[in-house]
Amino acid sequence: MTNAQPAGFWSYTHGDDELDGGRIGRLSERIANEFEIITGEKLEIFLDKRSIGWGDAWRTRLDSALTGTTFLIPIVTPKFLKSQECRREVIKFAGHAASLGLQELLLPIHYVNVPQLAQSNGERPGDEVVELIARRQWVDWRELRLEDEDSPLYRQAVHKLAQKISEVLEGAPPARPVEAPRPSQPDADAPGFIEVMAAMEEALPVWFEIIEKFGSTIGLIGKETAWAAEEINSSDARKAGFAGRIRVAEQLAGRLEKPVDEVESLGTRYWDTLSAIDPGVIGFIRRSGEGGLAPDDRLVAREFFEQIRNLASVSKVTTSQLQGFSESVGGAAQTSSRLRPQFRSIQSAVQKVIDGQTVIDEWRRMIDETDLD
Repeated sequence: MTNAQPAGFWSYTHGDDELDGGRIGRLSERIANEFEIITGEKLEIFLDKRSIGWGDAWRTRLDSALTGTTFLIPIVTPKFLKSQECRREVIKFAGHAASLGLQELLLPIHYVNVPQLAQSNGERPGDEVVELIARRQWVDWRELRLEDEDSPLYRQAVHKLAQKISEVLEGAPPARPVEAPRPSQPDADAPGFIEVMAAMEEALPVWFEIIEKFGSTIGLIGKETAWAAEEINSSDARKAGFAGRIRVAEQLAGRLEKPVDEVESLGTRYWDTLSAIDPGVIGFIRRSGEGGLAPDDRLVAREFFEQIRNLASVSKVTTSQLQGFSESVGGAAQTSSRLRPQFRSIQSAVQKVIDGQTVIDEWRRMIDETDLD
């Protein structure tokens, strides 16, 4: 075990904890106590995400010698996945941990059933945060949360979880940060300056193109739904009743088929390209801030940083508009069972863009804190 005191960041929704009688908070205390009993070392668990600097605290630890002793424990529930704040923490932590080769420091607890997480048919989850969690060896607490907290079964489960945390920390490999390749190491395993820049050079135009297409396709969907609203008004004026509304819904579903398919495809491409390169970009920005870049490389890095700032500005405007549209679609989805699957697909695609904005915003935050001089 490392000499540095281990620390866990407990990511959960306070609503879940209140609804479950405070059991989520008490679980963190029990795990910390059990960890200390079996290892002889204290385990500090930070619970309150609303406190100032909660996210900065784990980022600071990951950027320091405490890298291998810092982990995030998301308490996964349906409410957790609906919380944009919780989603952001998982996305950001996963990117930083992957940039250091320490993916196992994300330790999810499946607390209340999320069907997508437990599916065993091999299909890719439709939710990208669920997919990030599913790649880890999550702990199943769905039945255990119903047990008495002082029962032997519950206490044994707490012991096993504390033991697992101890084993993960014990076996965590040294951080493998992204570094610019040295002349003596042209074939280094970690992507270096040239590889990251080449990937970004290819990806940036794709992201701008997807954002532009996404906005125009959502605009088309908006026009079609506006058309349907006018048709329903006309139908009601003719006293066609619910039969008339059903007819309009059927027509709208047909008209939305292609744009919905397009939005789904764009959302998936956007998230996949961002998440794939995220660890390399985080590592590159971190390495740039440490100094040691050649003058020419420093100039290229400045240009790259400016491109990221431009991408962040453009995507932020589009993301804000999409978020409002997604909320309005959510209300409309309740009006027709025929349209509900399509509207859910639209919401899922928009969520991918919103989650992608978390990745880009984290890049920009790091860039703004980086002094290339």
